[in-house]
Amino acid sequence: MSKEIVQRANYIDAVKGLAILCITFLHFEDGVIPQWLYVWTGMFMISAFYFTSGWVTGIQDKKITTKEFLKKRIKQLGIPYLWFSVIIITFDILLVFVGWMEEKILLREIFKTVTLRGIGTLWFLPVLIIGETIFCYIRNQKHKILIGIPGFLFTIFVAYCYFDIWNPLRELSTTNKIIDAFIQPTAKGISSWPIIAIGYLFSKYVWNKINTNKYILFFTGIIIITFSIQLIVAPPFKIYYVNSILSNFLPAFGFICLFAICKNNNYINRFFIYWGVNSLVLMCTHYSITEEIFKIFNANVLHKEFNGWITILYFILTIILTYPMVTLFNGKLKFMLGKK
Repeated sequence: MSKEIVQRANYIDAVKGLAILCITFLHFEDGVIPQWLYVWTGMFMISAFYFTSGWVTGIQDKKITTKEFLKKRIKQLGIPYLWFSVIIITFDILLVFVGWMEEKILLREIFKTVTLRGIGTLWFLPVLIIGETIFCYIRNQKHKILIGIPGFLFTIFVAYCYFDIWNPLRELSTTNKIIDAFIQPTAKGISSWPIIAIGYLFSKYVWNKINTNKYILFFTGIIIITFSIQLIVAPPFKIYYVNSILSNFLPAFGFICLFAICKNNNYINRFFIYWGVNSLVLMCTHYSITEEIFKIFNANVLHKEFNGWITILYFILTIILTYPMVTLFNGKLKFMLGKK
């Protein structure tokens, strides 16, 4: 890998690090930050992973068949999905044994695993595989535009049917929730590939035009992030899907511009890069394991509600406690991450 690609990977990892820290923060935070900031952060934090996935593909510009790509991503994301599901289910069995979890919740978690709905944040791994595979298939076609445009229109239709029509019905009955577990990964996977495609297009056709000096990158990043906040605070468009897709990818691109001008030996930048590189471990453990432990401690030892500023303290402790877990999963347990 060339020095240029390594440098680019660093700022991509920094954006991924920011995204996973935002995901973790929002899962803990309860009533501390303003509503607009909560919504804005929630809009881009998952999509940043879709956007950077497409961005990296554009940087590498490496041809690979859809079958080969799918096999590769199943190893990189599918194996962690299975292992972390086993870890979380084992943890849940322990909670059931000591009386801190109902058996029906454990059975529900097992069902989610089998249907690829995923326990907690694990839903993201099958969805990313599906979205990336769809994009890889379209990218490999000779007539990309002729397939991509109808595919995008179909994606809008699927997103509308699932998020606008089906979502309100999902909570009406247990049967609907069971049905949703089967269709959710596919629906979200289909909805994700346009963000992956946008990341790819931006890295190939936009980045070289603005990556000429740090001042252009700085002001571009600030303007784009400011505009993305405006989309949440006072939406200029009445079409929800337009607001949604812009709010999903614009902050990610804005932060790419800002992180690209940071020096890698900067402590803050290295902090974000570290969590970008190890985002998988934090994503798979913070919600269904670490947060559950803190909720049990908060309720049974401190006898307090899990809200307010104490949730920020638990967030900080979670980050600290995940460092040794990262070391463990990158060492003796690296096979659980699909590594040899």
